[in-house]
Amino acid sequence: MMITRTRTGGLLLVAALTWTAVGCSSSEKPQVPAADAQPYKLQASKTWGGVAISLPVDSYTVTAQEREALSQAVATLAGDCMKEYGFDWPAPLPPTPRNLNSNARLYGVTDPESVAVFGYHPPLPKGMTARQAEQETVRQRAHYENVSPAAMTLYKGEGPASVNGKNVPQGGCLGETRRKLGLGDAATLDSTLNKVNLQASQQAANDPRVSSLNQRWAACMKESGYHYKDPLAAAGDPAWTAGEGGGGSKDSDAAGTAKPREITVASTDVKCKQRVDYVGVHSAVEAEHQNKLIEKNVTALSAARDTWKSALAKANELLTKRG
Repeated sequence: MMITRTRTGGLLLVAALTWTAVGCSSSEKPQVPAADAQPYKLQASKTWGGVAISLPVDSYTVTAQEREALSQAVATLAGDCMKEYGFDWPAPLPPTPRNLNSNARLYGVTDPESVAVFGYHPPLPKGMTARQAEQETVRQRAHYENVSPAAMTLYKGEGPASVNGKNVPQGGCLGETRRKLGLGDAATLDSTLNKVNLQASQQAANDPRVSSLNQRWAACMKESGYHYKDPLAAAGDPAWTAGEGGGGSKDSDAAGTAKPREITVASTDVKCKQRVDYVGVHSAVEAEHQNKLIEKNVTALSAARDTWKSALAKANELLTKRG
């Protein structure tokens, strides 16, 4: 499946080295007509990706850009720790252009300009060619290839208890840097937020207003001869994914370039979403469920947000002192 119901962060590959790998649904089904649902803070996007969707729980975390900045700060400060043990550590690469807004594909494709070029595939950052994007991916992946096993184990704290006669802190230089920023428990920091996101998503999916919305969208698609139960089923059609099972090569080439049929289906998908106000209704229903869950979890959510914000401030302070 090419596209799943998820938020897009676009973090650097360095995040895999900077952070460790970081419910249940309700049976409640409010009987409120779909026509009564109102959009929640929708605004047109000026970049690839479509409608910018803002949901209540988003205010309880930092932005993808802030996480990216913090990821780079951690890598930089942990690199200073590595030097104390006689090891060099690669400086973080500058951020790469983003190809999607946060939440851009929460309900599938919504941007007519993007799908007219890329279909259901994630769009390239504006101004970047496919070749440039491939080169950037190679550059990101190769960034840590020359790091020695000894340096990597010191960075993560997975090697000996001392290196060059100096005790290794718990979790290595990475763990030491996290603690300096107040992020010692970064792996579980977003657990409540992720739980609220997941539960609200499941509750919205089971809500009669969204079920009715999917039916109206599917009926619109059927008028053009396309049979999908909901937008994510259309986005996940194996026909769009060459070399990943099914008969994908018929409609998508090996490089992942959208072919005419994919573009036509995706364009129809967007038009049908616009006809039934898909994003407006779905986001309103999901916001309603999120707000109920936020009320039950506001203390944990607020604490996590404050920890992230404090870490950003501390990172900026340390980087300023570093010069």
